[in-house]
Amino acid sequence: MSRVIGIDPGITATGYGLIEGTQVLDTGVIRPSARLSLPEKLYYIFLNLKEILDRWRPDAAVIEEVIYHRNVRSALSLGAARGAVLVALRMADVEIYEVSPTAVKLAVTGNGRASKEQVAFMIGNLLKFDVTGVSDHITDALACAMALNRGVVKA
Repeated sequence: MSRVIGIDPGITATGYGLIEGTQVLDTGVIRPSARLSLPEKLYYIFLNLKEILDRWRPDAAVIEEVIYHRNVRSALSLGAARGAVLVALRMADVEIYEVSPTAVKLAVTGNGRASKEQVAFMIGNLLKFDVTGVSDHITDALACAMALNRGVVKA
């Protein structure tokens, strides 16, 4: 049974969910202060994720691919956050898989256009995890990890 971390990257909130089989080991959201500069936010994300990776030593990571954004600034910030995450994963020698949000939704709900509420509901059922009051960033990250377990993400 492999240990998988799913990551929902973002510059203001990077969610993560670590599973082993269908057991949730750890979840959280890395939230840099809004007062930090972009380089400081990226460094904060990197350091906090590195600490999590050092503690749990996952075998694989699944990270959402960049989706189309109308706002170029948001897309660039998301890309920068993904870069910080990818560097931390590579430094930890974790096998990295990238998956589209549509594939993640398909893996956990059977519908590639499922709502965030549907994804959270299915994560709760599949992982026997109470999603009441849990951030979308966490349920999205757990869904990424489940996409690998359910065979949607190919090795």
